Amino acid sequence: MSEQRADWLHGLRVVELGQFLSAPYGGMILSDLGAEVIKIEEPRHGDSARGMGQPFGDGDALLFRDLNRGKRSVALDFKSEPGKAALRALIGTADIVISNLRPGIVEKYGLDGPSLTTQYPRLVYCDLSAFGQKGPLAALPGFEPLAQAYSGLASVNGTPDGPPLRTGPSIVDMGSGMWIVISALAAIRKREMTGLGAVINLSLLDTALAWISMDVSGYLNEGRVPERRANGHPLLVPYDAFPAQDGPLVIAAGNDTQFARLATVLGHPEWAAMPDYGTNAARLKNKQALMQCISEILRGKPRKYWMSRLQAAGVPCSSYNTIPEAIASEQVKKNAIIKTSARTGRQLIGLPFTIDNARPGSLEEAPLLGQDNDLIRA
Repeated sequence: MSEQRADWLHGLRVVELGQFLSAPYGGMILSDLGAEVIKIEEPRHGDSARGMGQPFGDGDALLFRDLNRGKRSVALDFKSEPGKAALRALIGTADIVISNLRPGIVEKYGLDGPSLTTQYPRLVYCDLSAFGQKGPLAALPGFEPLAQAYSGLASVNGTPDGPPLRTGPSIVDMGSGMWIVISALAAIRKREMTGLGAVINLSLLDTALAWISMDVSGYLNEGRVPERRANGHPLLVPYDAFPAQDGPLVIAAGNDTQFARLATVLGHPEWAAMPDYGTNAARLKNKQALMQCISEILRGKPRKYWMSRLQAAGVPCSSYNTIPEAIASEQVKKNAIIKTSARTGRQLIGLPFTIDNARPGSLEEAPLLGQDNDLIRA
């Protein structure tokens, strides 16, 4: 596999004032797509993510190396006058600035969006906060679990009789990084038409609300307060996890046709014509009884038995895989989303799309702290 960098965003320079996950993830995507991403780090220890987890390779944590692959690193103290001047000069050469520093920090040192876009009108400045630019929580820092808790996202995750749960992956941090990229590229397109950059404000809270927008819409427009539903769906039945003889599998019969196919596989084709089960609306009203019937039948055979028959009948289904099982599967191998460096042997997940059959995902290593300080000495 070629380790040549993608060139779709070649010529774009990005300055990243990023820590931990959200802004660095946005910078990673831009770097994977070919932009030059210059990461600004505190001179003594750098991004805190360098020490989050066991050292890998040259000493930096694997989390840092994954999120900062292909970037450059400039170590400077922007709280000092020389450092601030050097950073402002570097930003003057950039197309995009992305920041997730604590509210008030960039304003204190004149590195906020309004100040910089006044000096550099073509600059696109993305400012990611925890809770937003205004309101009683605007000045507070925040992390993934706080955003999931405050937004209500955690309230719809978990079992009906259990406590609210945060999702395992940091979907709010990573989602916010995605919105950084989407909004920044939209602003670059706007700049092509108007000649002017933009100040973009994002927040973890807004991202979390966007992820549960359908639940929020149900509450705002119909007064429905969503309940925790484990693996199920509030509007579709059967669309849930079921216990087979040797472990769980998920069945997602998303319409009446798929339910009829499922009923046939289970040996009860008459279900599709019954008033209690024939339509999704009827199945919602009789969910508990139907789920019990399906579960009792599925417990009688192993997952492989049911999977082969359900898939042959066109019923969407899957076993619950561990990460090792998923990575070893033939489907993941065929998708070729895992990239391996021929130089180091390190493996990583590329971006989840291809362009003309090419998978973005830089195989270049993350930078050593301050390895590109010559960029501010030139």
